[in-house]
Order: sequence, then structure tokens, then C-alpha cells
Amino acid sequence: MKIKLVQDLLGIGLSLVATAGAANFTHAQSSRDISQYNIFRPGENLNGYDPVSYFPEGGGQPAKGRPEIELSYMGVDYNFSTQENRDLFLQDPSKYEPTYGQWCAWAMSQGSTIKIDPLHYTVHGRRLHFFVGARAKGLFDRGLIENENSADGVWKNLSGEDPRK
Repeated sequence: MKIKLVQDLLGIGLSLVATAGAANFTHAQSSRDISQYNIFRPGENLNGYDPVSYFPEGGGQPAKGRPEIELSYMGVDYNFSTQENRDLFLQDPSKYEPTYGQWCAWAMSQGSTIKIDPLHYTVHGRRLHFFVGARAKGLFDRGLIENENSADGVWKNLSGEDPRK
């Protein structure tokens, strides 16, 4: 059975969130311009990788998601490797969604957008950053706080979205 949930924070979406006990979910922005996002292809963002799998509670390393465990969140589709990871995402989507619309964090800090390789990433606290490659990751990580601040500002100007915290 394919799991496809569309959360629009209205009507039944809000009641599903409340029942699931996802308090943080209701604090998400109610709309966003996904035309600014690096969307791989419908139903397979992050090249099919599970966004929760990068965090310790989701396994701590990239895992391919399963198409039958899919979630559409505010216009972006994600696949999850386990039902538990999908449930974790629902509890706190702002933690597990990639920063900067799935663009390379280093490029964003420099004022541009470059597609990512989902195997080059940094988890910093509650934030999941992706990179085009190892060199970009190293450059970003060397000045992590400053680069996050710069990328946050560029992303806000580009998309209108507040940074994920």
C-alpha cells in the first residue's frame, strides 16, 4: 500500500497532524515557493534518499527511501526507508527537511545555486546541509557558522523562507 500524505495545514491535514501529536508540524510556514527548490523529480527528492536517515535517530547514514513509504510535505515529495523515519519526519519536518531548498549549501553561502550529490552532506545540530561534492563540503565546514549565516541570508532573499533551525 502506497502511503501518500499531503499536508496542507488545512482541514483534514491539520486534524491528522494533531492526532499524530506533531506539535512542531503546525509551526511550519503555511506556504512556500517550491519553484526555487532543487527538485530532483516528482516523488524522488534527494535522489530517493530518506532525509531522516542522515540523522543519528534515523540510522546516521544515507539510506535509500522506499517509494511505498512516501510523503508529500508542502509540495515536496520524500521517500523514507522505514515507517519509523516517516513518523519522525512528521513530528518535526523543519528538522529533517534539507536546508536551502536542496541546493548546495556552499554555493548558497556564495550567492548561487548548484545541484547536490546527496552523498555529500553535513548534519549540524538540527540542520541538514548538502553539497555538490567533497571540496564544497570542506570549504563550508571550515567556516560552518559564518557560512550558514551567509547561506541563510541568500536563501531568504531567493525564496522568502526563513532558514531551518
